[in-house]
Amino acid sequence: MRTAAKVLALTLLLALRPACGGGGGGGGGSGTGASLPSLPLPVAPVPAAVSTGGLAPVATPGATTISVTGKGDDVVQNELQAALTAGGNVIVATGGGPRTIVLGVPLTIPSNRTVILDGLDQITLSGGLSTRILQLNDNVQLTLQRLRFVDARSDQNGAAVDMINFVRQVTVINCTFDNCQTREGGPDRGGGALRIWSGPHTQISGCTFNRCAASNGGAVNSLGTRLTILNSTFTQNAAFGTGGGAELGPTGRGGIGGAVYVDNVSNDPAAQHQLQIAGCVFNANVANDHAGAVFGYTDKSKPSTTVIDQCTFAGNVVVGGHGNAGALYSQDGTLTLTNSTFNLNTAAGEGGGIFRPSDSALTSTSNVTNCTFQGNSAGGHGGGLWIGASAVNLLNVTVAENVAGDFAGGIFLSGPTVTVQNCVFESNAATGNPPAGNQTNGTFSGTANIQAPNTAGGAGKAVTSGAGTTKVASALLGPLQDNGGATYTRLPQLGSPAINLATGAPATDQRGVSRVGAADSGSCEAP
Repeated sequence: MRTAAKVLALTLLLALRPACGGGGGGGGGSGTGASLPSLPLPVAPVPAAVSTGGLAPVATPGATTISVTGKGDDVVQNELQAALTAGGNVIVATGGGPRTIVLGVPLTIPSNRTVILDGLDQITLSGGLSTRILQLNDNVQLTLQRLRFVDARSDQNGAAVDMINFVRQVTVINCTFDNCQTREGGPDRGGGALRIWSGPHTQISGCTFNRCAASNGGAVNSLGTRLTILNSTFTQNAAFGTGGGAELGPTGRGGIGGAVYVDNVSNDPAAQHQLQIAGCVFNANVANDHAGAVFGYTDKSKPSTTVIDQCTFAGNVVVGGHGNAGALYSQDGTLTLTNSTFNLNTAAGEGGGIFRPSDSALTSTSNVTNCTFQGNSAGGHGGGLWIGASAVNLLNVTVAENVAGDFAGGIFLSGPTVTVQNCVFESNAATGNPPAGNQTNGTFSGTANIQAPNTAGGAGKAVTSGAGTTKVASALLGPLQDNGGATYTRLPQLGSPAINLATGAPATDQRGVSRVGAADSGSCEAP
């Protein structure tokens, strides 16, 4: 099977070497379920995160301004701690060039405070490879903006930012988190950069997360909280736990969500139950058990939604364990995925790009529109997509050069109702069991699809049933590249039989370009 990317020894995570002891809730050792995966090399080039539609820094009227000019780190930390204890708006200013403040102990925000902390793009807070940076007590409302957080360390949760129990709101705008890591494996532990628990809404906008690591959610760990992530970039983050979730018993010690881990999108019955990710880039993140980039588990009893738009998932890897979801794991509720590209993601198990299990006894719907799945691979089924007991609607999707180690190199779908409309399937392959289907595991409802090549027997089964619903021919796709828009795409070239083939296509294509006249099948209109 295809390998998504070369790997690099994880020398950047040497600080995660387990401490002495181990067992129980101790500090490390193989018994704690921590196993450091190798980092994939970033895919290059990839588009930048979308630069519009995010959150702007907020005003800080009446702010306490802390000048760092001429002061030692310990003096700055004491002044900053006093301001956070008082609450309110706090600005840290250099009066000159950038400044790094190395902390000796974590900064803390007492319960019931409202704080805006602004670094004006000049201040870096460092944990010095030994300490957490910021600890929140109960019922805090916090906005962090224009700050860098580096070299943070904690044992179990939230190396850069963590909370004791619950928060009123957390908003993070235009911040960078680099080399922020926890040390111990275990279930429901994690968040190398951020761990947010039981809040009504967490918003992250215009942020960058590099080389962060934790048991679950190498960068972000969110429990029982509505989560919105906008215009942010996640590169080479790692979920180093092993064995999966707590429901598996003593062996379930994490390794879920290389970049982002979401467990239940709200504990607040009045809050919107939603995970939203828009304009983001996930590049070369890795997990030991599930979800190389993003893990999203929603509460089965609540009308939860996952909305993903204009995102790039490139070179993410899940290396072992259950081995499912090279890029995105999305369970239950309604998934709406639009205008996004999944490129060169790899799963040791099922679903190279997406793995989406659901409870057949519940209503679950998967809507995938104007998306590209290119060069992903799975050791089992569904090199591009694996979607279980969910109603599925694929509309103007391009699925090309994906590989499955068993069968269904392009898509594996087993929902009660499946519609595949205006889609392109090009050169997907099954290496282990081609007679069961190279491109797809089944034949579904829909029209105006095109697929190639067509091989004999079951390997060449048409993706949709009925005469003329699937054209057997190459769509003559160009390379994956910047063709405009927020994500990279593959355009049908001159003479492609996908041109003018579609019916009922969206008004715009993956790039946001208007579809004019008779629309084309696939995610993009021909030039």
